[in-house]
Amino acid sequence: YLEKLYNVEALGQKTNSDNYIIDNNLDSAIHLKDVCFKYIDSETKTFEKINLKIPKNMHTLITGPNGSGKSTLLGLISGVLYPSEGKASSFTSKIGYVGSSPLIIKASLRENVLYGNKDSIEDIEITKLLQKLKLFKSLEEYDLNRKISNKILSTGQMQKISFARALIGNKELLILDESTANLDTDSKEIIYKLLKEIKFTIINSTHLDINDISYDNHIEIKLFDNKREILEK
Repeated sequence: YLEKLYNVEALGQKTNSDNYIIDNNLDSAIHLKDVCFKYIDSETKTFEKINLKIPKNMHTLITGPNGSGKSTLLGLISGVLYPSEGKASSFTSKIGYVGSSPLIIKASLRENVLYGNKDSIEDIEITKLLQKLKLFKSLEEYDLNRKISNKILSTGQMQKISFARALIGNKELLILDESTANLDTDSKEIIYKLLKEIKFTIINSTHLDINDISYDNHIEIKLFDNKREILEK
């Protein structure tokens, strides 16, 4: 994708950035209107003429088989991808994201949680969130100056740091892309409990059993002869 993006820049190709807008007065969290999308150099459209509204301050699940376009839909929702045609609108640019592969840098615990964050966050706020996530067993391990890396942390610990990074600060929308797929049962339960407490908008793509998750709305992507249909349940 980086090579393709380089070619877009070098050749001056149209990126369709005008097809994604931030509208703070939007009556929903996300509004997709007649949205079509295809990847660079692709001959076929991943989505064609989709219309969708996702409500504010609720937990919306997105499900569908592998290859159905769940991650692509999240890209269009968040502005990482731009519609080829149509308009995608979001009520906010204050977005937190958690995927299935956590990013951990070789730095302090504080620097890892605040990576990419421009807000001014007090240490006590960071520590309280990490303790709520039950990141460590002993209090001494919550030293924010302590150096960490992906060599000394478990998968569950790294994913909890990713959640802390996505939640800390002035966020209004949390986007989850298979964010608990690689976690053990205890870690999932801790994160599910935290998600229940969150008061802002959550959009959650998953292939897990939806009966294990507390949610408000359900969007299912169906595949029919390589065509995609979005069903709101």
